[in-house]
Amino acid sequence: MKFIINDSSYFFEINVYYELIKKINMKKIVMLFMALICVSKTFSQKIDENKSFVYKVNGEVVYGRSIRYKTPLFKKKYLLVDDVKILSKEVKFYKSERGFFGSVQNVGSGFAERIMKGKVNYFEQIGSSYAAPMPSAGGFGMTMGTRSSTVANFYNRGYESLKVANYDNLIADLKDNVKSVVYLEKYHNAKKKRNVAYVLGGIAMAAGILTSTKKTEETNRSYNSNTGRIEDTAATEVKPLNLVIGLAGFGTIIGTYFSSRKKRGYLRKAIEVYNE
Repeated sequence: MKFIINDSSYFFEINVYYELIKKINMKKIVMLFMALICVSKTFSQKIDENKSFVYKVNGEVVYGRSIRYKTPLFKKKYLLVDDVKILSKEVKFYKSERGFFGSVQNVGSGFAERIMKGKVNYFEQIGSSYAAPMPSAGGFGMTMGTRSSTVANFYNRGYESLKVANYDNLIADLKDNVKSVVYLEKYHNAKKKRNVAYVLGGIAMAAGILTSTKKTEETNRSYNSNTGRIEDTAATEVKPLNLVIGLAGFGTIIGTYFSSRKKRGYLRKAIEVYNE
């Protein structure tokens, strides 16, 4: 069956609408095609972790024979991929002969090394600080400078940005694994006990040491080198019990610090059982 429309004005109007719809659809098709190209470049690219590479924030992967992380003084940090310089702020991950590293610039600075790979990856960043030598008591000589280290842990899935490995983050991301939750609760409880021990130990140390001695009515006669005279000074009496309490408080703080360091192992164990 055929329908014939002889009205030329009606035919012209239909033709205009058809051409307009065709142009709009072509524009949408082109835009969709370009979007698919961008997505395929970013997500379909398979990264060869057997090679050294830099994974940039924009999704671009740059392979190289040698990759070195440079931290010049008073200048921006960068990675040297063979002879090409890439600013560290442009890098999300990189792999070199030293290992696999992820950027922590969204929660800190620098890169953390991946020490566990799986459904959930575990990263570690070791930092160090140095305390300069200080004048010793009495103004004679100098104390030795001291160096201390800090350890921070992070995690992620695949090539997602790194998150801080703490109770709040992990309990949300590992909640579907009962064993992981058990270890996370152990970590949480150990942290609470540590905080209580620090408070009580600090109070005992301060109160015990500050009250460990008291002045008596007796005096001691001695030569004062500052005035060049023999002077009488009030004698003090040591309270052994108070001193013991103060030292016990100090010991509690030190002991809690070393014993609570194992709580970090609960976080790692939670991720280990999750990856099983």
